[in-house]
Parts: sequence; C-alpha cells; structure tokens
Amino acid sequence: MFKLLKSAFSKVADVLKSKKEVIETPAEKPEETKVVPKEEPKQEIKAEQKKEEIVKAVKEIKKEKEKPKQKEIKPKEEPKEQKVEEPKTENKDKPQLNKEEPTQTKAKEKQDKVVDNLHGSKEKELVSAPSFKTKLKSLFSEKISLSENDLKDIKEKFEIVLLQSDFSVEILDSILNNFIGKLKLGIEKKKNLDSEIKEKFLETLFELVTLDKGTLFSLSAKPAKILFVGPNGCGKTTTIAKLAKMILDNKKSVVMAAGDTFRAASIEQLKEHANNLKVPIIAGNYGSDPTSIAFDAVTFAKNKNIDYVLIDTAGRQETNSSLMNELKKMKRVINPDLVIYVAESIAGQAVVNQVKEFEKEIGVNAFIITKADVDSKGGTAFSLNIFFKKPILFLGTGQGYKDLVLFEKDALQGLFE
Repeated sequence: MFKLLKSAFSKVADVLKSKKEVIETPAEKPEETKVVPKEEPKQEIKAEQKKEEIVKAVKEIKKEKEKPKQKEIKPKEEPKEQKVEEPKTENKDKPQLNKEEPTQTKAKEKQDKVVDNLHGSKEKELVSAPSFKTKLKSLFSEKISLSENDLKDIKEKFEIVLLQSDFSVEILDSILNNFIGKLKLGIEKKKNLDSEIKEKFLETLFELVTLDKGTLFSLSAKPAKILFVGPNGCGKTTTIAKLAKMILDNKKSVVMAAGDTFRAASIEQLKEHANNLKVPIIAGNYGSDPTSIAFDAVTFAKNKNIDYVLIDTAGRQETNSSLMNELKKMKRVINPDLVIYVAESIAGQAVVNQVKEFEKEIGVNAFIITKADVDSKGGTAFSLNIFFKKPILFLGTGQGYKDLVLFEKDALQGLFE
C-alpha cells in the first residue's frame, strides 16, 4: 500500500540530500575571507611608510645638493651682476622645486588611491562575509532550509503522485498547502530523510483526517441498529461477519439480518458466517422485501435482549433510483443508529461521487474501507474521510475475521513500510 507515495518520499529526500551537500561544501571558504583581510592591510601600510621615508630622504638629499651650488655661484658673480644673477638662479631653482612637488603630490595621490582601492576591495570582501556566515548557520543548525524553487518542485511532484494514488482532486489543495507549510519550517538533519518526509506527510494527513472515537461501542441504544450500504462487490457481507466477531470478543451479543435478497448466494454466504461465529441470523427468501427482514431482526433483538443488529443490504449503484428508494424505505422504517458505507480501497477517485449520492439520499455516518491489503495506492480512504469529514472505523486487510485494522496513525505507519 502507498507504493507511489513511498517513491515520492525518496525523491524528495534526494532533493534534500543534494541541498545538504550544497550547504556543506562551501564551509571552508569563510575561513579564508576572515584571515586574508586581517594580514594584507598591515603589509601594505608598512610598504607605504617605507615609501614615504624614501621620498623624504630623497627630498633632503636634493636640498643638500642645491645649497652648495648657490654658495659657489654667489662669490664668482657678485662683482659683476649680483642683483641680476641671484633672482635667475632663484627663479630657476624655485620652478624646479615647484615642478617636482606636483609630481610628488600626484604620486602620493595615486598611491593613496591604490591604498583606498585595496582597502575598499577588502571591505567588500568583508561585507560579503555574512553570506558565508548564513551558510555556516545552516550547516551547524539542526534543520535544512528550502528555497521557494525547491518547495515548488516538491509540490509539483507530490501533486502528480497524489493524483496517481487515487487522492481526490477536491482535497489536493488542502493536503499540499499544509504539507509545504511544514517543509517551509525546515527539515531535521536526520540520517534517514525518507522517514522524516514520511512523518511530515502523515502529520499533514492526520491533521485533516477525522478520527473515530469509539463509535461502534459508544452507541447507547439497545439494540443498536447498524445498516450497511455500498456498491456491488465491495465486501459488505464479509465486513459484517468481521464486526460480529469483534462484538463477540467485547462480550456483547449480536444478530445478523440477511437483507440482501437480490444477489445470488448472498443469504447462504451470511448464514455460513453466522454458523462459524455461532450467532443468530434472520433471513428470508430471494426477492422478498428486505425492509421486512430488517424489521424482524430488530424485533428478535428486542425480545432476546441482544445488543447489536447488523443489517446487510444489496449492493447498488447511486444511479439506480429504484434501489436507492428501497434504502430510503428501510431507513425510514428501521431508523438505524448508524449507517456505514462500505467502500473498496481500489475504487479510485470515483468513490467520492458515489458517496455524494448516498449521503444526499439516506445520509452516511461512517466508513469501512475494504481490500486495503491489495491496494498499492491508498488514496481512497483519505479522500472519503477528508472530503466528508466523517470517520473511517476500520480498514479491511484480509479475509479472516480478525483482519480489521483501526484507521489511526500508528496502524497506518506500518502500511508505509
């Protein structure tokens, strides 16, 4: 059961594993960004200081060279043209100094720009460092976070798988939205991601599911009248025998009513179960009124102080108006305490539309899903339960009298194994 869903769990787990690897691989990069910017600026500052010291030394050497030249020129040229030559030499020297100073200042400016650019690039690297920190946080956190694209991809995959697993279209949105909401909160970094996805999905389903609260054994009427309805071949007769065995095991008494007077061998089949379980049965002839047989069974139970009356009916399609009218008559006369719709697990998405008509004509209180052991999909039960918001009492998992499984989380987890 749920084979397609199992494959979906593994596919999503693969996505998460790849996501986990992407997060883990860049873990060493932040160390480089932290170490490099701390050491390089120090070396650059030292180089700048050396350059400045060299520039200052060059200036001092030039000044020292220029001073003796002026002293040599002055004694030679003083007797002839002292006033004329001094300004020339001064004018020559001054423009030379003025030419050198702008070039030096330009060099300094270039150096400053280079230093500023270097510091700026380091600052940019430091600004980008938090992205690595976020990766480190995700690496050392207990959960894997998923992007919107990841969630969209997962949602599309699960939508296809749910449809293939016989989940009704009418409940897809509620399931998928709740499931994706859980994935947005993150996935625990467990070794087995398949089991983690399965748990999230089951949590989603059972938040939407209406669970049974002991309906069968909480009926106060005595006798408690239970009417079984459903289509042809869904397993109503065998299910009645299984419930009779369960009632006997709980120290209660029960009588069967063979209300299927239409199908060949249906009466003999129910009589065989009654003999095996040693319980009384009320039956009539084929073609007789099923409502009268059900009425006789209720009367017998009252006279014998019996706790339960289990009433079998002929299988019918919701489109057969005459048979649906027959059920209406039976419900009106018997006034059952519980109407159970018996559905096949392999019925597919069409079962929702079938139950809609039964719900409209006679009303349905609960479900029993049969043949769950041969169903590889499993969406029928959840579709009925979530759409109609009515409990599923049991899942039939075989032909034996004890092959009934409670429809609850613990029991269903085993079906996903």
